Amino acid sequence: MFSRKILPAVIASSLMLPAIPAFSQLEEVIVTARKREESVLNVPVAITAFSGDQLKQFGTNDMYTLTERVPGFVMGTQVASIGPTPSLRGIGTGTLNPTIDQSVSLNVDGQGFSQALAFSSSLFDMASLEVLRGPQSLFYGKNSTAGVISINTNDPGDEFELEVGAGYEDNAEEYLVHGIVSGPITDTLGARLAVQYSDMEGWQDNTAVGDGISSITPNVPKVPNKDELVIRGTLKWEPSDTFSAKLKANYNEVYIDGSGGAGQIAGCLGGVTTDVPDDYFLGDALGAFYGTNSPQWFAANEDCKLDGNVNAVWVNPDNPLYTGIRNNGVPFYDLEQYWGSLQLDWQVTDQLLLSSVTAYADAEHSVMINGTQSGFAGPLIIADTDFTREDFTQELRLTSSFDGALNFMAGLYYQDGEMANRTGLFFFQPVFGSFPQGYLPIDVTTMAAFGQVLWSITPELELAVGARYTDEERDYNPVNKETGEPFPIELYQTDNLQTDDVSPEISITWTPTDTLTLFAGYRKAFKSGSWDTISNPSGVDTSFKDEEVEGYEGGIKTYLAENTVSLNASVYYYEYDDLQVGANESTPQGFLIRTLNAASATVWGVDFDVAYAPLSVDGLELFAVANWNNAEYDTFDNALCWGGQTFEEGCTEAFNEETGLYQAQDLSGGDLLRAPEFQATFGFTYERPVSESLIMSFGSSTQWSDEYAANTLLRDDFYQDSYFKTSASLGLRDADGNWEISLIGKNLTDEITAGNCTNFNGVYSNLPGSIVTGSPDGVQGFGGKDELACITDRGRELWVKFVYRI
Repeated sequence: MFSRKILPAVIASSLMLPAIPAFSQLEEVIVTARKREESVLNVPVAITAFSGDQLKQFGTNDMYTLTERVPGFVMGTQVASIGPTPSLRGIGTGTLNPTIDQSVSLNVDGQGFSQALAFSSSLFDMASLEVLRGPQSLFYGKNSTAGVISINTNDPGDEFELEVGAGYEDNAEEYLVHGIVSGPITDTLGARLAVQYSDMEGWQDNTAVGDGISSITPNVPKVPNKDELVIRGTLKWEPSDTFSAKLKANYNEVYIDGSGGAGQIAGCLGGVTTDVPDDYFLGDALGAFYGTNSPQWFAANEDCKLDGNVNAVWVNPDNPLYTGIRNNGVPFYDLEQYWGSLQLDWQVTDQLLLSSVTAYADAEHSVMINGTQSGFAGPLIIADTDFTREDFTQELRLTSSFDGALNFMAGLYYQDGEMANRTGLFFFQPVFGSFPQGYLPIDVTTMAAFGQVLWSITPELELAVGARYTDEERDYNPVNKETGEPFPIELYQTDNLQTDDVSPEISITWTPTDTLTLFAGYRKAFKSGSWDTISNPSGVDTSFKDEEVEGYEGGIKTYLAENTVSLNASVYYYEYDDLQVGANESTPQGFLIRTLNAASATVWGVDFDVAYAPLSVDGLELFAVANWNNAEYDTFDNALCWGGQTFEEGCTEAFNEETGLYQAQDLSGGDLLRAPEFQATFGFTYERPVSESLIMSFGSSTQWSDEYAANTLLRDDFYQDSYFKTSASLGLRDADGNWEISLIGKNLTDEITAGNCTNFNGVYSNLPGSIVTGSPDGVQGFGGKDELACITDRGRELWVKFVYRI
């Protein structure tokens, strides 16, 4: 019935060119948001959906470039973080603490991930990608309080396929090659193997010069110097019409040499000149080591701005303080991930489908960074950590497809997981305060039962009622890495966390015509509590509670004007309690990384899109997509103060009578992290034949983003300014699809932006007494105020790509 395929952003995004010419007849979009195949028009969920070909049109090859297609979706990477940080509608979770789960869950071929490292892998050989906005606990379980990104990779087809491709990007000097072979082995068994490798010199110039004492000058001129390998194998067996089995096995490795996870200095309220007082009690030690008690802490050319230059020094391995340091003092980042799933589908009867998804995942991550960040010449803090995570999961589902008014889905879920963080030594550790350093494991056991009933009250009106019950237990048993003995519980207070949660979901959907749907619903979800598995002073309870959310969502999905226009909108209102937020704290005892439960927050807004494919111009599609979002803390008192913050600057809570200083601030009414009030993407795609055998395509997409907070503590310079980013593509292919060549420009305006920044007094946070925070009289230590360190998003990319297929 559809003469055009319009993929709206709330229902199914039209940001990319269709896989076949836009002037052909195209079928409606099918999604699996409720783990059953349904028309996107009839699903009561705000969805952005892409086909694999649409993702490739503008070179959407990772989660960062996906943000330019999905307003309200923001990615960030923190200094020393274990994986990137995704946010939807302003809800996301920092990754400085590696054993915290994300508020945005990732689901790949039916396998769920909640640790941020899973978001690091490239988007390669995709069949489809769906962004489900809002809490999705019923079908996707815990840790989806903001939403879910659901990915389906390509399966083997009925015919033999061979594809090879190569690409080159000039600014970062990146090479990309891939190969795919797929097809039937027997009449019932098919196989597919997809491999991609990339080698990048880096998109930022490393202009650092070492001091020759603690640090040396790098011999890698660009960062990040990165290699990545992606391998995926698929076996699909269909011995009968009623049974199928699909096995997916994946491997991904990312290695970054020379920069690790150090950030670029983006703000220096105190400037770049520093002095240690002559009477400082460690002055003699500094003088003996550096020849002066006020060495050149900042790099000589540091400008404290986000740009294309960084100053990431390497550690001097000949310095006796760093004896035994890994990788000969060269900072690095190494990630290996193995994961796979076995999906079995048995059509028990014509109306009952029994599905089983058995999955295993293993992530191994090692990183060593100069913890004083890239703007400093003398690295006094070296962070060296290893993180591992293993998960085994099993899900069973029984789904009905009766002809009558009632249908259902019922399921069971089990998870057995273990994650552990080995904290490395922070050199020049503070004199005051004991920092437990060791092997810090957490065991997770989860059992859940879920179900939904669909009642077709009339042919046009459907009521859906469901709930998910989750029982989870987490155990924490940290071990002193030097002695091999368990730490006494007095050091971390709590060693067991238990959760019993019921997350209901109710929705009503009215479809008066086959081109119009209205829906409304109520949802509740939660995200697991855990522990901060990093160095903190003895006796501090490092656990944090579950994050909870409930609220309402409604919308309209419609096609107009002979199906040449799609118009879609959804409104939402959600209340979050005990929202998990990460923050950094500069204290007299040193630099701390903390996860806090903000008291409450409210998120409400509108998702809107319109797309138009004029009948008068074959192959042309115009689109505009927008998200207006209000995301604020309702109450968030006793939030951390940033280092050097005074009483007049807002550090007015939790007065310490012993020190005479305040220790906290009230951020109630403040903005949530990575929550721009308005984001929009607009552009067009156009495709037409230029001869009987050649087809030309052209497209442009521009994103505008309002400013947003890039750091939880909301200092004025902790905000990312508003920006425009424009991408464009030009392609030529033969009509049979045997080859294609494309030119792709991403972020042509070369905007340097950051999704997350870290407040960090990198010069002096390791020198006791250098930071004075919360002074009622405005007194400051010689360390001044926190600097701001950011890992930036990639700048301009200019790609040329070629693909050949058989």
